[in-house]
Amino acid sequence: MTICVKLALVLEMNYITFDIETYIPEGVKDRSSGGKLDTESMRVSVIGAYYSWLDKYIAFYEDDVKDFIDSLEYADFIVGYNHISFDLPVLQKYSTKNLQKLNNYDILVEFQKKVGYRTKLDNIAQSTLNTKKTDTYATFRNYHLEGKWFELTDYCLNDVLITEQIYRRIIQGDALKYSDMLKTFEVILDLPSQSSTQASVEPELLW
Repeated sequence: MTICVKLALVLEMNYITFDIETYIPEGVKDRSSGGKLDTESMRVSVIGAYYSWLDKYIAFYEDDVKDFIDSLEYADFIVGYNHISFDLPVLQKYSTKNLQKLNNYDILVEFQKKVGYRTKLDNIAQSTLNTKKTDTYATFRNYHLEGKWFELTDYCLNDVLITEQIYRRIIQGDALKYSDMLKTFEVILDLPSQSSTQASVEPELLW
C-alpha cells in the first residue's frame, strides 16, 4: 500500500482525540513512587475530547464517563498521548469493555518506536508548535481539590488541542520537532493503521 493510499484511508476515518485529568479520592492512598503513577487509585475528574466527525471539542465530567466510553464505539480509532499506559487504565474502572482492544493511536508510543525513548508532550509542543501546556503539574494537580472546574477543564481541553494539532502534523507527513540535550531534532511518525497499538511500558509521570 502506497503512502498516498494509506493517507487517503486515514483521512476518511472518524477518530477521537482525548485526554483525561484525574484525582485520588479522599482516604485512598496514592502508591505512586519513583516516577511510576498509581493508576489503580486514580479516578476521572475531567475528560477532554475532540470528535473529528463533529469538528468539536467536548468536556465530560466523572458522572459522564460512561457517555464518553460509549461514544468511543463510533470512532475508527482513538488518538492520545500516553493514553494507552495512563488514560485507558484509569478509564477501565468505569467500563466492562476492554478499552485496550480499541484501535489506539498513541503518539508517545509511535514516538518511542522511532526515537527509542519517551518525552513529554510539552517538549514536542514547544519545539513543533511553539506553544506549551497552560499550567504546571504542581498547579493543575490541585484544581480538583480546590473545586476549580473551569481552570481544570480549560487545562484539559488545551492538552487535547495540542495533541490534535500534533496529530494533524503527523497525517500531513510533517516532521515533529523535539529537543534533547539543548539540540532540536526531527522525526516523522508512522500513520495510524486499522490494527490497534499496544504498549508494554508502565505509566510514568510525563507532565
